Amino acid sequence: MATPTLSKSRFINGSQCHLRLWHDYHAPHLAKPADPTLQAIFDTGHEVGDLACARYPSGHLIAHDHRHTTEALEETSKLIDQDTFPALFEAAFTYQGLFARADIIERLPDGGWRLIEVKSTTRNKDVFVLDLAFQLGILRGAGLDVRDAGVLTLNRDYVYDGQQLDLDALFRYHPCYERADAMCESVGDQAKVMKSLITQDDPPDIAPGDHCFTPYTCPYHAHCTRDQAERDQASDALPALAPEQRNHIKHALASLTPPIRHLDFETFAPAIPRFAGTRPYEPIPFLFSIHTEHDGADPAHTDYLHKGEDDPRPQLADRLIDALGSEGSVCTYSGYERRMIKGLIAALPYRADALHAIEARLFDLYRPIRVGYYRSGYRGSLSLKSVLPLLSPDSGYDDLAITDGQTAAARYSLALNTKDRRQQQSLFDDLRAYCERDTLASVKIRQALASIS
Repeated sequence: MATPTLSKSRFINGSQCHLRLWHDYHAPHLAKPADPTLQAIFDTGHEVGDLACARYPSGHLIAHDHRHTTEALEETSKLIDQDTFPALFEAAFTYQGLFARADIIERLPDGGWRLIEVKSTTRNKDVFVLDLAFQLGILRGAGLDVRDAGVLTLNRDYVYDGQQLDLDALFRYHPCYERADAMCESVGDQAKVMKSLITQDDPPDIAPGDHCFTPYTCPYHAHCTRDQAERDQASDALPALAPEQRNHIKHALASLTPPIRHLDFETFAPAIPRFAGTRPYEPIPFLFSIHTEHDGADPAHTDYLHKGEDDPRPQLADRLIDALGSEGSVCTYSGYERRMIKGLIAALPYRADALHAIEARLFDLYRPIRVGYYRSGYRGSLSLKSVLPLLSPDSGYDDLAITDGQTAAARYSLALNTKDRRQQQSLFDDLRAYCERDTLASVKIRQALASIS
């Protein structure tokens, strides 16, 4: 049996875990299917990649897909020899059973080429240089005179003026030639080991661990930990509190003033800034939910969802100020809502006084839980969704279409982009239901803490 080709993406998978690489070739059906969040990450990568290529208006795309690698290799070789284009995108190369498609190769004025790896992040990472080193070895082996190499990321300091994207300022180039060059020999040795591994019938014996999430979350993690997950769920419980811990919680809750309100934001963070004054990946609140407790009555609920494609912040801030009024503590869980309000203050200085007043009323429910339960030796997660079923066993998110913030952000982007009005309304309804559940969870946690103390 011939050794399968080792691509750069699978080499990176193998550098993370040999078992992940083995599954890629022998049991890909065991991988967790791409969810809306992962698909959004893929879509963002394509969007950023297209803009990176637009920096080279005279460049040429090798458009053959993964089913036509032979054609891609032939076109790449032809165009390199013709000296027609100053840059090629998705150029294909193979060498000794290794295969890579380079995001960008750029002709240098004095001869030779620059290899550029495009990443939809705002900082360079070691794994990107490893990726670059893998490609560098293949391109050189295939006969390309590569004299420079680097990683192109988004520039976290770029501020969009609201008129036209400045593609030169939007991106930041990180020179990595010397680092990648120094890694080529070890990368080649690793690739040989991986090529041998993928021909084996039996999977390598590798236990799950921290490497399952670094540098990327492994899609086989659920399969590899299927037995452990059941044991962890059965043993997870909040410990009993000592008297001094109960007193701490009681003292913290005593500072709450009625009417007690509970606030949650949902945000999305476009990689490419859409609104004037924003940066790459700056979180933009588009939805809030508020539950208000009144004298033992069922909590009253209100919310606001911005349904237009314009900047949500001005209208959302106005509705938020009206909904929260001027009295009562505003409960949150973690400091995220405070950061979002600070962001609104910076973006909307004409609403700064009212927003500052809201910020002064915030009360973080996470703090008494963190102090009480961490001191009790609790080793589980103290996130809202982990604590809620432990303090309020009848509560949860399993009945909702959206169960986490990343999915909410992805669904919001989908809702804005879809032409199907029924689908859009369904997505909006799901988003409101999720955000409402978060503030209802905050109510349940406050009430449980009050009962415990």
